[in-house]
Amino acid sequence: MTTAVPGAEDGRTGVPGSEPADGFLAEAFELLPDAVSVSAAVRDAGGRAVDLRFEYANAAARSGHAAGTAPVGGPRGGLWSRAADGGVLATCLDVLNTGLPERGVFSPAGKGAPHAADREYRAYRLGDDRLLLVLRDGGERLVRNGERAGARPGDGGDGDGTGGTGGVDGTGGVDGRGPLRILADAGAALGASLDRGATLDAVTASVVPHVADGCLLYLVDDTGLPALAALAHHDPRRRRELRDLAASSPPHPDAEDGVGAVVRTGRHERGADVTRALGRPPHDDERRRPRPAHAWLAVPLARSGTVIGAMVLVRSASGRSPFTEGDVPLAGELARRAVPAIENARRHAEQEEVARRLQESLLPRVPPDVPGLELAARHHPGERGTLVGGDFYDMFPSGPRDWTVTVGDVAGKGPRAAAFTGLVRHTVRAVGRRTAAPDTLLRAVNTAVLDEPPSARRFCTMACATLRPDGSGARLTLALGGHPLPLLRRNDGSVVPIGRPGTLLGVVAEPRLRTVRHTLHPGDLLLFYTDGVTERRSNGVMLGEAGVHAVLARTPDASAETTVRLLAEEVAARGPGAPSDDFAILGVRVR
Repeated sequence: MTTAVPGAEDGRTGVPGSEPADGFLAEAFELLPDAVSVSAAVRDAGGRAVDLRFEYANAAARSGHAAGTAPVGGPRGGLWSRAADGGVLATCLDVLNTGLPERGVFSPAGKGAPHAADREYRAYRLGDDRLLLVLRDGGERLVRNGERAGARPGDGGDGDGTGGTGGVDGTGGVDGRGPLRILADAGAALGASLDRGATLDAVTASVVPHVADGCLLYLVDDTGLPALAALAHHDPRRRRELRDLAASSPPHPDAEDGVGAVVRTGRHERGADVTRALGRPPHDDERRRPRPAHAWLAVPLARSGTVIGAMVLVRSASGRSPFTEGDVPLAGELARRAVPAIENARRHAEQEEVARRLQESLLPRVPPDVPGLELAARHHPGERGTLVGGDFYDMFPSGPRDWTVTVGDVAGKGPRAAAFTGLVRHTVRAVGRRTAAPDTLLRAVNTAVLDEPPSARRFCTMACATLRPDGSGARLTLALGGHPLPLLRRNDGSVVPIGRPGTLLGVVAEPRLRTVRHTLHPGDLLLFYTDGVTERRSNGVMLGEAGVHAVLARTPDASAETTVRLLAEEVAARGPGAPSDDFAILGVRVR
């Protein structure tokens, strides 16, 4: 089905879609004051985007200007061509090739064109081969905000604790860059990482050296006191002096001015004695120390009306003018933009810690020391952002002479899969205290899974084995519930699968489970793994059981630890980046 949406020639063209959602979307685009266009990628023989084929423009794009601004040309000339000259085309091609969104600023004014305010642009990839480009007259909007912020100089802002409403005074930074470009670059840098350290460094980098010579970032800690979180200065010597001063003068929450007052009141402060900004006035002997700055401006960092810290801008004495009220709106806007990035990084760090603790609770800390056996294991939780998964392994004593080994894979990823993994693992341990029969353990897991509410139920695969070392080898009893067959590397170097397939757990009330028994000899190694190992791809080809088989065949005399490590390295080496799926590997070798 084709839906009519505005286009390049007469304002209408057909793009694939389905009624009525695409029609509503097209109508919404027409009402936007920002210039919006959609283009298709033109790719070379190697598959890289090298040009764009224009497909669609909304009303603002067809007229060549955003609402309330002067026309500067249509989508095929003027505005669009000068955007290309300003480097936007190259950026758009990068977006198509990488899939990562980009934002920035360009000046549409060119030869023979009247002066126009800087434009913000944002570029996003749609699917694999289309680009959404949004151009907005950001300068005009920011100036209007600046006029509103300047109406109440020094009043601490609009109540959100930032010291301003997001406006600027139009004077630019200390290095001559316009405020819009400073803010656009800061926004791009602040959204580049969820790592806490990198985010805090990006906050100070948004200030130094474009707005100030140095920047100190304070965040309220668990005790409610402001603590130094990041520091930057363009001069290494001054940076050391500033760090020493900050270490010797921690902010006091009851201070009359400086960081303590900013955090307490939510209002900006400025002055000429940087020691007052950071703490109590120095003693007489401390006044002779070198001063890393002679002017400072502190603005609050606030979230939902709660001050979470302060950003202190400092200027050195050589050639820099003191801060004025005209500097407050830009500093306040930088602080306002920093807060979401800081909070996102904080939440991400907390989530990583919770995920790490949760995953640790689901896995043995170290393989136990079992007489007559070598044990080794590896676990990978999956791609970043999916820190907990459904793959697990466990080993525990199930009798005076028996040890139970389990490897499983619960469907899905994330906290819900991890919680279900906990159910499976604890069921096995509870039942395993009464019986060492692997098929009985798997049936108990199947029952526990089916007893869960349908909305929370997840199926799982599982391999369960009982090992009894006897001094001359080990007796193995094995049952599989929908799990890949483990591989046995005999002491002569040959590799064979072992076991009989069984029914997936959590699907039917009476799963078909078949038990096999085998005698393991000294030097034999039994390898369990989840499908995250075999499904790892390189150039579209999975590692598969054959790839695992090959690793074992190449290491006929290797220990359990070496074998498991080499297999994990083989998985990691296939394809760029870390494996996206979680996996677990467990090796048991008879001594």
